[in-house]
Amino acid sequence: MEQRIKRYELAAARIQMPGKSHGVLEVVFVVLFAGCLLAGCEANTSSDSVHEVAANSADGAIESEDAATKLPQPADGVGHDDWFEDITGQSGVDFTYRNGQESGNYSILESLGGGVAMLDYDRDDDLDLFFSGGGTVGNAADQIRGRPSALYRNDGDWSFVDVTKESGIGQSTAYTHGCAVGDFDCDGWPDLLVCGYGGCRLLQNMADGRFRDVTNMCGLMVSGEENDWNTTPAIADFDRDGTPDFYIVRYLDWSPESDVVCRDRQGRREVCSPGRFVGASDRLYQNLGNGRFEDVSADASLLPNGNGLGAVATDLNGDGWIDLYVANDESNNFLYLGQPDLKWQETGLAAGVATNEYGMHDGSMGVDAGDYDGDGEPDLWVTNFESEDNGLYRNLGDGTFTQTTTSTGLAGQSRGLVGFGTGLIDLDLDGWLDIFVVNGHVFYGGGQAHYLQPAQLFRNRKGRRFEDVSQAGGVYFRGKHAARGAAVGDLDNDGSADLVITHQNAPVTLLRNRRSPSAFLRVQLTGTQSDRQAVGAVVTTDFEGRPLVRFVRSGSGYFSHSDQRIIFPCSEESADVTVVWPRGQREVFRGLGLGVTHQLVEGRGES
Repeated sequence: MEQRIKRYELAAARIQMPGKSHGVLEVVFVVLFAGCLLAGCEANTSSDSVHEVAANSADGAIESEDAATKLPQPADGVGHDDWFEDITGQSGVDFTYRNGQESGNYSILESLGGGVAMLDYDRDDDLDLFFSGGGTVGNAADQIRGRPSALYRNDGDWSFVDVTKESGIGQSTAYTHGCAVGDFDCDGWPDLLVCGYGGCRLLQNMADGRFRDVTNMCGLMVSGEENDWNTTPAIADFDRDGTPDFYIVRYLDWSPESDVVCRDRQGRREVCSPGRFVGASDRLYQNLGNGRFEDVSADASLLPNGNGLGAVATDLNGDGWIDLYVANDESNNFLYLGQPDLKWQETGLAAGVATNEYGMHDGSMGVDAGDYDGDGEPDLWVTNFESEDNGLYRNLGDGTFTQTTTSTGLAGQSRGLVGFGTGLIDLDLDGWLDIFVVNGHVFYGGGQAHYLQPAQLFRNRKGRRFEDVSQAGGVYFRGKHAARGAAVGDLDNDGSADLVITHQNAPVTLLRNRRSPSAFLRVQLTGTQSDRQAVGAVVTTDFEGRPLVRFVRSGSGYFSHSDQRIIFPCSEESADVTVVWPRGQREVFRGLGLGVTHQLVEGRGES
């Protein structure tokens, strides 16, 4: 870990920061929400439950007082040791992603599904939920239409209210898939970027409960191509100028007019595989800091024809620049290393993460990054198609990875399944990152396995092996589903990570984590010189005699955006937290109290 911190500090000293002049004065506000020092961005305040802490509690931290709650007795059908309880029925969330299957076209567009985003859009310290809506499929490109997305406000205690109409999110012309959250205008309010067939949609948070579509005025018409199939975005400050940029993952050059008829082994009509079509090239949009974006894909040397479905952005090699790992379907996965002036270097093959351990590409979907073995380095995890193992790549700290799927006991566990939404997350708060995967086939009847499939849960055994505890996951894990997107985060602020899962033509599911910790620490980072969401930051604390290292990332999972707050288990009455910010500054925030959220502001810790 010390070597990684030194790499950050050396990188910060070695690289001259590019910057843009936004012509906005730096302002400091100290109110109920605490001070936000924003460079080039407008500061805002909100939330009566957040206040500035005393200096002897946590220098530079802001504390939100939401104590951990006790879980109720198990409901009917919930086992005493189950990790999760299905709370959907009492939550008020009633939404279904529609893929257009009813048209009977068996188009490949139907197979991908949609996602969910966790975001605190009203800044009341509760995570709200956004769902992409999908669409309908006709026999021509102009007959593909979007269905309404949805926004649910979290009112606490597992009570959600549908605010779609008043928020202005509503109808989309694009057939939507993935979504991500970022503060593109640096005003302190989270915005939404939603992508699909027919373009992407940038929704600006107006700070009054409403969103407005600013796609055109921001220059985000994406490619202008007739067959514009975008799958999911990742939002991060790739050029280190303090404003977040957009990476748009794209899938295939496909249209209803270019579609072909595919059949299974029994001669029945079936969805085609992506290998029947030409892959599309991803896009990179640079935030110019004036409300507009510029397509800089050519300058970034992006590889063509990726068949992209997933991406995770964070600093994977500790040099202070945001890197990007892209999961591609039936082609090599990409690893882009961030460089000055957005001159990215693609090193997937050389780094050992482009293929499986046999040198063959997989059909990759979901992806995440995290330190599963406790060595302080971010490892990579990706879910794959049936007859393929999901891939775990251990970061060796020198720019290369080694596949540890077999040595950690994960080989063979998922070969009969098709993996989509996933995450490396400490679900039982023992200090080790566990794995969840939600599954479902893309073929209605022509696959080797059934269309409906069970989800999986793997418990991390001290970084050496993973134990399949799926049967103890809860009722949802013991059932079968056509699952796609999944987001993970603390929806009830009790210190444990909950799950929200989307499905094909079936209602979404909310799963409450029943393994509530006795003591926890939750931190939310606020960048000032760095991007406000601090993607790429490294956060460390000590637990039971060893350091726990967590990475702020964007785009992880499948088509979804998870809670970017970080939860640590605690064994003492208070904790010190070290943050290495994306620009390389190392700060310590001392004496953080337990059971609450601390907002760690860049520039307010001890250097």
